[in-house]
Amino acid sequence: MRHFKDDENPHPHPYPLPEGEGITLPFKGRVRVGMGLISGEKGVTLIELVIVLLIVSIIAAGLSELLSIGLLSSRENRTKSELLDSANYAMNRIISAARETNSVLIPLNANAVRDILAISAMIDNDNDGQTDEDGGGGIGNDGQPGLAGFDDDGDGSTDEGGAGAQLDDDEDGSADEDTAGDSMDNDFDGNYDEEFIADMNGDGCPGVCGTDDDGDGSVDEGSLNDDDEDGSVDEDPVDPLIFYANNGALYEKKIVWNPSTGANVITDNKLIDNVSQFRVERLLGVNGKTVVKVRIELSAGESGNVVFESEAFPRMMRAVTP
Repeated sequence: MRHFKDDENPHPHPYPLPEGEGITLPFKGRVRVGMGLISGEKGVTLIELVIVLLIVSIIAAGLSELLSIGLLSSRENRTKSELLDSANYAMNRIISAARETNSVLIPLNANAVRDILAISAMIDNDNDGQTDEDGGGGIGNDGQPGLAGFDDDGDGSTDEGGAGAQLDDDEDGSADEDTAGDSMDNDFDGNYDEEFIADMNGDGCPGVCGTDDDGDGSVDEGSLNDDDEDGSVDEDPVDPLIFYANNGALYEKKIVWNPSTGANVITDNKLIDNVSQFRVERLLGVNGKTVVKVRIELSAGESGNVVFESEAFPRMMRAVTP
């Protein structure tokens, strides 16, 4: 055995090497045997490590922002899709009901653009196969002028006249001044058939004078307010179906007369939220037929508003004579 000596250390190396073996160093320094690490090799500096971490952080932040934008867009699209479904549902209910009605109560012709639509719900209260054939003197049967709680004529006042004016269906200060069902503007106020009276056609006879209204072989039997000559009075009035906006929501209110109890059954249900506009316009076609145009606008937040527009021709309504 011999000892390894370097040029600068005359003392024997503490780890003797086998005889005849040695290490030739290409440079002056030391070698850590068994680790393979030469002290002259170049490592990663702190600055390089910081730069790498900074780049990784920037990339991660960018990816996080892209992911956040994607999630936000997905959420907005889902919200908008839900609003579209809600608006479509509400519009279908309104248009379907308007197509099948025989009376548009609000808007009136003279104030044709409103934020409310009131029509007949077409209920057969007495189950005789007919609708709205025998009503009382006031729509809604609620003891108030017009529809209780609503501004029927659009003048900014509600139920003016109170219970004492309950027969004033259009809230204009006069009662029963326009003969219902004759398709004319009898009081020259721009409205047609806006008043409902107990003797529905105003001819002073049960039903239609000289006509066997119920087909039982008798003519004009009973009370003059028995419009269908069935022996009962005011048992099948107009039952209002009202669509209206309130505090950003669209509601459907139905007032149904129960002839057995002599009282109304009222339901008032919310259809949709986020309503920024509910607009109803009543028009007269050239043939005197009524047209109802409806616009629903919903707020969809940052993705904008959703707008639905449609129109209905109430097929059961008579044509009027302008």
